[in-house]
Amino acid sequence: MPKLERTYKGSVRRHQFQLLVFTLIYWNVVIRFAIFMRMLGARDDHMGDMLSKGMSFLVDEVVWSSVVISLFATLSWFTLNMVYPNLVRNLKMRKLAVGVVFLDILIFLVISILLGIVHYSVSEDLSFIESVSHLPRFLFNSTILFFLIVLFVGGYVYQLINTLLQQVGYAPLGKIMMGYYQKPREEELIFMFLDLQSSTAVAEKLGHKKYSYFIQDCFKCVSNSLLATRGRVYQFVGDEVVISWTTKRESSFKSAVDFYYLYEKALSKRREYFETHYGMMPVFTASLNVGKVMAAEVGEIKRELAFHGDVLNTAARIQKQCKRYKKKILVTSEFAVKLIKTTKEYKIEYVDLIKFFGKKNSIKIYEVHKTEN
Repeated sequence: MPKLERTYKGSVRRHQFQLLVFTLIYWNVVIRFAIFMRMLGARDDHMGDMLSKGMSFLVDEVVWSSVVISLFATLSWFTLNMVYPNLVRNLKMRKLAVGVVFLDILIFLVISILLGIVHYSVSEDLSFIESVSHLPRFLFNSTILFFLIVLFVGGYVYQLINTLLQQVGYAPLGKIMMGYYQKPREEELIFMFLDLQSSTAVAEKLGHKKYSYFIQDCFKCVSNSLLATRGRVYQFVGDEVVISWTTKRESSFKSAVDFYYLYEKALSKRREYFETHYGMMPVFTASLNVGKVMAAEVGEIKRELAFHGDVLNTAARIQKQCKRYKKKILVTSEFAVKLIKTTKEYKIEYVDLIKFFGKKNSIKIYEVHKTEN
């Protein structure tokens, strides 16, 4: 298992780097546009004061302005991904977009104070104490108010975009915005149905309120495993999550199975937490199938990307067989054949031939094992 985690460690870092690059580009575009608009509207606004001179400097000196804006963007990214999640977890706060925006504003004010001190120390040749005493002139004016408004609005828009990216991913979001799925499209995908074992008994033991927190904590462990294997959540349905992978990469078949073991490892790392808070350790079982489905946007008031096809129906039914045969992972013959062609790290074992109600043909199901080294 440690070897498996090492294999995918770079994938999580790559995703974080992509988000950092997006954050840098976003804030450079937003703040530069805001500076440009401010300069256009500042002809009668006494732009000779210190802050306006500073803003003019940022416009004229592209390199230095890029450094300052990129510093803000990097700190904003660090706050969103490292600082704020820890605050939410440790202080048991609600995760609100306004919280991140507030922290962004604090970062902006700190950078503004530092720029003010540097300006007075270098341009006016004042001492540190004198520079600090002149800060009110630098900070309390219409330009600062303007940029605070820009940060507030820009921060909310950034949170909206980030939420959309988390829900549908980079590629699907672009297609959705271009109206690609307004007409049903055929795609070949891998689907996993991941379900909590003995969910009814667990719900009865914990009660509906504590059970809800239990499921929430279970699915919090999904994120890094998904990022590592490039999976995408299709749906959360009660105590079950449906995940998809594209078949355009041959490695996706192995990645789909890897996801299960990575997720199992992520849960085991929180064993002490689960046993302390809930008195039990969650166990999940999974089914995998591959095939062609139709993808289309559905709904008007609440629109979402939906997949239709027998592939999902079969995967859902096979998942229910995990309990019957006491297996962790069950797959169809279609998935099994492609898995063993792309990797030697897993082996398959025939389980049974099943005839599902309403289906004409029987289906062979297999169990997936890790190959013994």
